[in-house]
Amino acid sequence: MSFPCIKINLNKIAGNAELINGRCVRSGISVVGVTKSILADIKITKILKKSGIRIFGDSRLLNLQKLRNYFGYGQKLILLRTPMISECETLVEICDESLQTEPETVRVISEICKRKKINHNIIIMIETDDRREGIYPSEAIAFFDEAYRKYRNIKVTGLGTNARCLSKRKPALKSIDYLIRLRDRINKLYGYKIPIISGGNSSLWKYIEAGMLPEEVNQVRIGEAIFIGNETSNYEVIKEAHSDCFILEAEVIEVKEKKDKIYKAILALGVQDVNCKNLKIKNPFYEIIGQSSDHTVIGLKKECVNNYFLRLDLPEDESFEKEQYNKKDNFSRELKVGSIVRFGLDYFGLLSCMTSPFVEKKYV
Repeated sequence: MSFPCIKINLNKIAGNAELINGRCVRSGISVVGVTKSILADIKITKILKKSGIRIFGDSRLLNLQKLRNYFGYGQKLILLRTPMISECETLVEICDESLQTEPETVRVISEICKRKKINHNIIIMIETDDRREGIYPSEAIAFFDEAYRKYRNIKVTGLGTNARCLSKRKPALKSIDYLIRLRDRINKLYGYKIPIISGGNSSLWKYIEAGMLPEEVNQVRIGEAIFIGNETSNYEVIKEAHSDCFILEAEVIEVKEKKDKIYKAILALGVQDVNCKNLKIKNPFYEIIGQSSDHTVIGLKKECVNNYFLRLDLPEDESFEKEQYNKKDNFSRELKVGSIVRFGLDYFGLLSCMTSPFVEKKYV
């Protein structure tokens, strides 16, 4: 095995997926498994499907193409980012559905579909909380009207919204009420019932768990809650979920006493692999001191220099035990060249590691 390496626990991912999907299904909500943070990894996606998730979504067409090649055309796939005009031709060949925010993009997709004699489904994204993508609620009727009247190859299948992707605002139920009211108004004006209300992402988990979402919400787009095990409203760990489905391991390449008289270890891990801001060292007595493109420096926390600290070189499944060491003699002995240091990952850390060709993937 080479390092850095991300260890992927398929059983824990399955447990999270079953937990999240099971709770959503009981509320009549369909989960779109968001695969962008795992680079649409086939082994992981197969686990999601086996756990009951039937729809997959991604922001990158290359990822969706990978899923289409493996699962075939019976698998429903959704593009989660408004497509570039330059990729619309590929979009309609790969995806059953896409999120849309621009009338011009919908027009181009319609022309392509007309030429190819196929149809394409769209979910209109409404800007409510996040200040990222979406049209304003006041523009929604006009957007629908254009798609409905002009483009026979386009079918509006849903209204959607987002929260906690760009803005720090927590999702508000009144934002979802906007979608429901818009759906009802469109039904009244056009006699057209939009079947999907796509309420949001992992930030909705507390509402789902408490049974507080309006019953009209029948779709959520979930990635982080499954892979990291936390909801994204308060960034709290979900009860009974695993937060360690992915563990990053890096190798020590240098241990020396620096000018400040404190021993530090350098790892063969840098920003090109993953930003240290997205890492949490598994040993709480150590800290990340700094990082460059190819190196990460760690050291013993100052408050631990003359106190207890945890060994870093224990086998993965062995529980840590507190042992008292002389800081200078034993820090260098325990962290020697070739030692392996483990880290937890947040969502963006996971995305970086899974995307980087320099991080080996190992399934456990």
